[in-house]
Amino acid sequence: MRTRFLSQNNNLLQANIDALGEGAALLALLKPEQYTRAYKPTFHSTIGAHFRHVLEHYRCFIRQLETGIICYDDRERDLPLERDFAYANQTLIELQGALRDLEQQNLDKPCQLRDQQATESLTSTVFRELLFLQSHTMHHYAIIGAMTRTFGAQPSADFGVAIATREHQKSTAESIIGDSQPCAQ
Repeated sequence: MRTRFLSQNNNLLQANIDALGEGAALLALLKPEQYTRAYKPTFHSTIGAHFRHVLEHYRCFIRQLETGIICYDDRERDLPLERDFAYANQTLIELQGALRDLEQQNLDKPCQLRDQQATESLTSTVFRELLFLQSHTMHHYAIIGAMTRTFGAQPSADFGVAIATREHQKSTAESIIGDSQPCAQ
């Protein structure tokens, strides 16, 4: 059972590392002015603002993990991340490295989760917080993907699509392909 849990941890770590890699691949499609432009009236924020928000959550998690108390509300609000294309890209790479370093740690260890709204902290685990980060990232990537498509850039078809949805689509496609095989006469 412990081996299965470790495998799930490594898969989840890799899913987060891969998500950051998808972000880097998307940035490679953009020009710096597209990163900082608001696409009003549909989108009032910028692609850069969404990237900053995602990257700050990862930074928060990594920096606070050592203390055992994580508060995503206690972020830097590092505005250069949303304005400086190269800085955001470098931060993506650094965060991937920091997540790779976590592979050596015990990811089922408990941590405390706090926010500015609650008076009491909640018990969580590193594994659970990695689930949150991956889901949170995909949510913002879905918005970023829509924004990039408004000016004609084409991120990968599954950019911003949750892992569960990707797996469902894959199994559905395999099922349809299997059902469409010609019948023997």
